[in-house]
Amino acid sequence: MPLFLEGIVKQFRIIKDRRVLKELYLRVKESDLYDRKLGMYKVNAPLRDQPIEIGRAKAFTPGWLENESIWLHMEYKYMLELIRSGLYDEFYQDFKNVIVAFLEPGVYGRSPLENSSFIVSSAYPDESLHGAGFVARLTGANAEFLSIWKNMFIGDKPFTVENGELVLTFKPALPGWLFDEEGKASFKLLGKCMVTYYNPRRVDTWRLDLGMAKIILHMKNEDRVEVKGNSVRGDLALKIRSGEVEAVDIYLPENYCIQY
Repeated sequence: MPLFLEGIVKQFRIIKDRRVLKELYLRVKESDLYDRKLGMYKVNAPLRDQPIEIGRAKAFTPGWLENESIWLHMEYKYMLELIRSGLYDEFYQDFKNVIVAFLEPGVYGRSPLENSSFIVSSAYPDESLHGAGFVARLTGANAEFLSIWKNMFIGDKPFTVENGELVLTFKPALPGWLFDEEGKASFKLLGKCMVTYYNPRRVDTWRLDLGMAKIILHMKNEDRVEVKGNSVRGDLALKIRSGEVEAVDIYLPENYCIQY
């Protein structure tokens, strides 16, 4: 059988060696899963030599719907595994080509605030539709994007329990270009607490020693609490989760990690 992107996603979930995953990423990009014209990832490699018995994917014109199109939900699954695996450089190499918000509306044919079921790949015979998004059904890409967003701004597992104590760890994976001219980037945690990162040098955050950060909590009673490092523990973590903290300012260090 030709390659299917879902098989690659499964491999990323099983393999934990980052060096192996980097090699796998490069092999995918050299394969027929990669749409070189669009810089996106197709749901499968060409099925031209396969019999109809393999299933309905074969019934569609290449580049359309379930055959060799950019099946957005699966492509976002792949992107999610890249950032979960710590392949941040590789993730952001593809980010602007893959994430709908950065697509050219005139080519995409829809609002870049809307995901699609699939995007027509360059395998489709009509070149005028290459890169256009269509909604044949509801898409799971929205859920995958929320997980991608969480990994970008706070990390895969922000809340953990250590020795019976609740711990909230801020581990953003944000590139320098996503910070504004003042070196700030903000997001709303749990829908109610505004978190702002301060990164005046606009360094990729995964290159920094986040353990050297400084956190300032702005309580609703106007008290301020300072915490060293990138983790908030115990009662303070509970206060953030319960909505008693209005805002969190995190000052990222200038110290680089030896390895990330």
